[in-house]
Amino acid sequence: MSKTYTRGEDADAIIARQVAKGNFPSAEAVVRAGVRMIEEYEADLVRLQAKIDTADAAYQRGECRQSSDAEAMKADIISRGEERSRRKT
Repeated sequence: MSKTYTRGEDADAIIARQVAKGNFPSAEAVVRAGVRMIEEYEADLVRLQAKIDTADAAYQRGECRQSSDAEAMKADIISRGEERSRRKT
């Protein structure tokens, strides 16, 4: 299915530069890569939103750690990381 799109001068310059540098064999390949990047970006956003929703639900259930200050939080994170490392070895 062949379609024609008007990209504009800025997009044309980017595409031409990518082809000239040898990163892509043609303008069409550059555009296809851009479309794939958009799809990957959208999938990343969906995964990120799911993680945010999971964390928000845990917070709403009271499943969170509280620290008195930044140094206490840092010490807690380091301690838990060290404990995980010991369990893996």
